[in-house]
Amino acid sequence: MKTKKKKFGFTIVELLTVMAIIALLLSILSPALRMVKKIAKDIGQKAQFHSIDVGLETYAGETEQYPASTIRPSAGGEPNGSGPWTVGAHHLAEALVGRDMLGFDPWTTWNAEDDKDNTDIYASDDPASPKGSSPEQVTKSLDRRKGPYLSPENVEAYQIAQLYEPIPTTVYPGNLDRFGGIVGGESPAPVLTDSYRVKAISLPGGKQVKAGTPILYYRANIASRVFKNSILPAPGGAILDTDAAASIYNSLDNEELLALCTVMDQNIKHHFDKNYLEGTLTGRELFYDMITNPTITTQVRPYNQTGYILMSAGFDGIFGTPDDIYNFSQ
Repeated sequence: MKTKKKKFGFTIVELLTVMAIIALLLSILSPALRMVKKIAKDIGQKAQFHSIDVGLETYAGETEQYPASTIRPSAGGEPNGSGPWTVGAHHLAEALVGRDMLGFDPWTTWNAEDDKDNTDIYASDDPASPKGSSPEQVTKSLDRRKGPYLSPENVEAYQIAQLYEPIPTTVYPGNLDRFGGIVGGESPAPVLTDSYRVKAISLPGGKQVKAGTPILYYRANIASRVFKNSILPAPGGAILDTDAAASIYNSLDNEELLALCTVMDQNIKHHFDKNYLEGTLTGRELFYDMITNPTITTQVRPYNQTGYILMSAGFDGIFGTPDDIYNFSQ
């Protein structure tokens, strides 16, 4: 009598069952893994802000003030015009690491666009002489440098032209594009970027890295007592340029940068963009709502009203959404 050979292996039904179970487990675990990744990134961003806070305090200890964040046009630019503008994010990086990562030069004009065309800076001992950025001028300035107040080895600082495409004309682009090439005629003027690393760029030499979204920096106008509702012309009225400029915090300081949209997709608006609408609220009004301190009930006042505000766009790369990270506790 012949005995039947036993067959070993899985049937197609069993294989499909196992695959279905694996797919179900992945669908359950994926959101949890994504949340763990986000929490880790958020912790890293808060640690980065702590380092920046320490650097700014050291800078203020040596210069007796925090760096200004006021937006600055080139000599050919006009207010609310085409620029190119040097914005608060540029000023933060220049103060903490310098335009060339070699430290802060106290003779700065804070205007990279104008400075690149002037050639006598640093060749003179006169602080009022024009400022430029040629290698010879930089070398002459080294004895005056302060800082860097952040470690250049650990800081994530990139040029605007590395982060946005096409290369912006309204915000000062710096001297490198996202492929590691040289932007003709421009000088370095970096911005600090956050830890979420949402954009692939190339460094000179071809090395590929991931860069984050620029960190926004706003310094408080400690001479002002005007803020938010006090500057609205009427209930629900829009905040105007002149109103914002008079406020403790000026939304204009990084407005041209916000208008470039996100670094991942320049069709996605930041919610703090003045042209963004959420119901009847403009992006400017959302900005002032976000930085309003609800624990002060006698008057409408911002967080950090005698210091400065740092902003990261968070995991989604969009300023003005709930995952934003600030240097204050909401």
